[in-house]
Amino acid sequence: MNLAKFKRRLIRAIRLYPILALTVLALAYFLGAFEKKEDPLIAQSTVITALYLFVGLVPLLFIIAFIFLGGATDREFKKMGSRNEKFSTSDPFLLDSEKMFGYKLALITNRPPVLTGLTGDLYKADDAAVCSLNTEHIPPVINCECGFYAYKEFDDAKFELTLNPSSFLIDVDLFGLGFIYQRGYRAESQVVRKLRIPKRCMRCHTLPARVFVANYKLGYASTSWWQWQIYCLLCSKGAKPENKLTITQMKGALAIRE
Repeated sequence: MNLAKFKRRLIRAIRLYPILALTVLALAYFLGAFEKKEDPLIAQSTVITALYLFVGLVPLLFIIAFIFLGGATDREFKKMGSRNEKFSTSDPFLLDSEKMFGYKLALITNRPPVLTGLTGDLYKADDAAVCSLNTEHIPPVINCECGFYAYKEFDDAKFELTLNPSSFLIDVDLFGLGFIYQRGYRAESQVVRKLRIPKRCMRCHTLPARVFVANYKLGYASTSWWQWQIYCLLCSKGAKPENKLTITQMKGALAIRE
C-alpha cells in the first residue's frame, strides 16, 4: 500500500467531514429526528439511532485509520533503517545512476529576497548543500539529514503545498552524490529551474496573483523576518513601493532563469 496516497485520501476525507455532518443533520431534521410527526416516512427512533451511529462510528473510523497509518509509517521507517546497507555507502561510486529532477517547497524571505527551506535553511538558486549538524560531513551522508531534498512526483509536492500555503513550488535539478528514496531524492547540490507562480492571490485567494509583497513576520523565540508572498493588485495596493517586486524582478533577484 502507498502510504503517501493513503495519507492524502485520509486528509481529504477529514476535510469533507464537516460538510457530510451538516448534510446528515439536515437529512435527519427533514426526517423528523428532532420533532414528532404523524405518519413519518421513517420512525423517529430509527432516525435518531442512525444519527447516533454516524456521530459515534465515523470519528472512530478516522481514529482507527490514523492509528493504522502511524503504525504502518513506523514499520516503514524501521524497514528503511534496516536496509541502510543497500545505499552502498562503502563505495558511493557504485550507486545506481539516475537523472535526478524533482519538486520541492520553499519560502521566499529576507531583503533582498532569498529562497528558504521549510526547515529554515537559506540557499541560492544554484547551491551546494552544507551540513549544519557536523562540519566534517560533505552532504549527503546516509546516517545524517544533510543534503538537498526533492520529491520525485509532482503530485506529492503539490499536496504538500496545501499543507504549507505560504510556500512556493519550485522545480529543481539535483547533482552530485545522491540517494534515491521511495518518494524522492537527497543530493549534494541543486539548481532551481523554475519558480511556479500561484494563479490566485495568497491573501484573498480570489483574484489573480500579480505582485510580490514583503511582510514583516514575527516568529518563535523573539525572531522575526521578512517574508515575500504574491498578491493581487487590490491586496497589494496598500504596500509601500520598496516592499513590492514584479514577477520578473523576483526571478531576477533569486537568479532563477525561467
